[in-house]
Order: sequence, then C-alpha cells, then structure tokens
Amino acid sequence: MGLNLIDLNLWGYKINVMNIAIRLKNCPSCKSVNLFRLNGVSYENEFNSMTDWDLKRKFNCRKCKIELGLFVHNISREEKMVWIDMLKCEDPYHKYLKILQTSKEKFKNRSQKYYETLDEINGIQNKIKLDKIKVKIKNKIINKGMFIRHVN
Repeated sequence: MGLNLIDLNLWGYKINVMNIAIRLKNCPSCKSVNLFRLNGVSYENEFNSMTDWDLKRKFNCRKCKIELGLFVHNISREEKMVWIDMLKCEDPYHKYLKILQTSKEKFKNRSQKYYETLDEINGIQNKIKLDKIKVKIKNKIINKGMFIRHVN
C-alpha cells in the first residue's frame, strides 16, 4: 500500500507532495501486524550476512517490543522483515563460514580434510542455533513476565 502524490495542479497552483509509502508487516516473533511508513531513507547496513540487502527501516514491534528491520534486496526488490538480534547471532560467524564452505568444496575428493571441515561447519552452526535459542528465551522471559515463584 503506498501513495505517490507528486505535482498536483489545483486551480492553477502547483503543489509538491512528498512520497508516502505505508507498509503492513507481521512480526517474526509474535506474528502481530505492524504499521509503519517508509520515507525513502536507507540506513547503514552493518550486517555481513545481508550484504545484498538495503536496510530501509528499523523499528520496534508494537506488541513484543523487539527490534525489527525491513530489508529490501538490491536487485529483485524483494522485502524481508528480520529480527535484528537474530542477525547479530549469525554475523560474527558469517565470514568464517563462507571460508569453510569454499574449503569444503575444494576438499571434496580428500575425505579426511572434507570431514574435518564439515565437522567444523556443523559446530559453528550449532553455536549459532544455541545463540538464537538464548535470544528467544530471553525475549520470552522479558515480555511474558515469566517469573519463578518460590513455593513454601
């Protein structure tokens, strides 16, 4: 949904109206609908795992208050709503995982080196999964108000 109103001629007066783009997107965490505007300004994309994407908007979910980012692909103009903390879990390992993936393809014929790099890749992916689980648990504790009760 977007309104593009540019150069209106009303009774001989030329009026310039700014581009207003309104988006409705679901939160990846709580699935609530968020309404926000795009003003044409792109933020600096500091994430290595999303190098082909432009960060168009950063905002907090209205229900669960997590930080979200709207990314738009440079070539295909596909939009993606991403939880910023999940990207922060993947980002430190991204460059090293790319190197390991290329070395895995190079060592495909040598079975010993291939399986060593494959084990290392699986270890890093398990670390990433654990970090993501920790972020999800932390978010549930903060937002749901889950407190441990002391039973006497």
